[in-house]
Amino acid sequence: MVGHTSYDYSGESAIVTGSTKGIGRGIAEGLADAGANVVINSRTEADVQRVADDLDERSAGDVIGVTADMGDPDDIEALVETAIDEFGRINLLVNNAAVWPREQSLVEGSLEDWDFAIDVNVRAQYYASKLVASHMIEEGIEGSIVNHTSQTGDRRTGRRGLYGISKTSINGLTWRMAHELAEHGIRMNAISTDLTETYQVHYEAEMEAENDPDRTKEDILREWGEARAIGRMGQPEDLANAVLYLASDKASYVVGTILRVSGGGNLE
Repeated sequence: MVGHTSYDYSGESAIVTGSTKGIGRGIAEGLADAGANVVINSRTEADVQRVADDLDERSAGDVIGVTADMGDPDDIEALVETAIDEFGRINLLVNNAAVWPREQSLVEGSLEDWDFAIDVNVRAQYYASKLVASHMIEEGIEGSIVNHTSQTGDRRTGRRGLYGISKTSINGLTWRMAHELAEHGIRMNAISTDLTETYQVHYEAEMEAENDPDRTKEDILREWGEARAIGRMGQPEDLANAVLYLASDKASYVVGTILRVSGGGNLE
C-alpha cells in the first residue's frame, strides 16, 4: 500500500445514525478511535447503551447513546437536540441508518412497504441533514454531512427494487443539497457500498446455503468476496476510513461526491 494516513478528530462531535452494528458501528468506532465525541444511535435502547459504553472506554472523546427511530421525525429532532445539548455543537453527521424492505415485485408491493423504505432510508437522511445543517449555519460551523448510499442505487435493473429506489434518491439528495450547503462552508458527500460483511450479508448467505446443501455459508461468503475485482469482501473499517477522509481537511475541496467504496463492485 502506498502512503499511510491517520486522523485526529479531537474536539469534534459527530452523530452516526444506525450505529450499533455493521457499517454504522464501524464508522462510530473509527471516529471514536480518532478522538471524536460520538453519538451512538439505534431503535433499541439496550444496544445503544452497550455500544456507547464499549466505545466510551476506548475513546479519548466522549461517547453517548441516544435511542431514536429514524422513521419518526420527532425522534430525529430529539436525537439532534440531545447531541447539541450534550456536546454544544455538531461538526459531523453520518446518515447511516437504513432498512431492507422485503424483497418482492414493485407491482405487488404495498404503499406500506414503500413508506417503510422511503421514511427511513430517504426522509430520515433529509430531515436529519436539514436539522444539523440549520444548526451549523446558525453557529457558523463549517461542518460535514456524509450520507450512506449503495451501488444498488446506480443500477437500472436487478433485485431490491424499493431499496434501490431509496438509494437512488439519496444520490440525488446528496448532489442537490450539497450545492445549497456549500456556500455556507458545509460539505455534503456520500459513501456508496457494494458488498460489505455485515449481519445482513451473513443472513443472505445463510439463506442461500439452506437451498444449496453442497455449500456452507462460509463457502458462499468466500465466493462473494472473491467475485469482487479486488478479491475480497468489504469490511466496516473500509467505510469508516472513507468517512474519516470525506469529513477531514484533506477533503476540503470534495463536495457533492459519491465515493464508491466497493472493491471494484461498481465496475460490474
